[in-house]
Amino acid sequence: MGEEDLIDFVVKAKKETYASGKGKTSVRIPGSKEMHYAEGHYEYVDVYFGDLAFNGIETVFDACKPVWGMVYSGAVLEDYQDVGALYSFLKKCLSLVQREAPFRGPKYCDQGVYIYGNDFSGDINHFIGYEHIDIDGETVYELHYSGGEIL
Repeated sequence: MGEEDLIDFVVKAKKETYASGKGKTSVRIPGSKEMHYAEGHYEYVDVYFGDLAFNGIETVFDACKPVWGMVYSGAVLEDYQDVGALYSFLKKCLSLVQREAPFRGPKYCDQGVYIYGNDFSGDINHFIGYEHIDIDGETVYELHYSGGEIL
């Protein structure tokens, strides 16, 4: 899988799974939630545990061989009550994933009371980042992530 093909596939897979809420789901590991997207001999799998505090791993397979991955860990903070609206906003931001940074959402997204920020460094082959959602200057959600190619 070439780098450009990988980027295109990751962007499409992310838009077609959690961000859209319509990815193929299954549960192979007890207590997990899994989302799948496949195209040709490429497959994207996102496996995570938890809701308000969570951990997960995304993996891209090329003909059943893992070639790219990302791990993440995050939480809703400060006993925030309107979790449904918060995650709805997060999904909107994640649906704006871009080829230039195919890790999570854009660097910045604003919708009324919610402000999304995504700070990262690196490229598709090796990256690290931090995303957060703030309300009135207070962080109510955060997520740390890192990943890259698998050789």
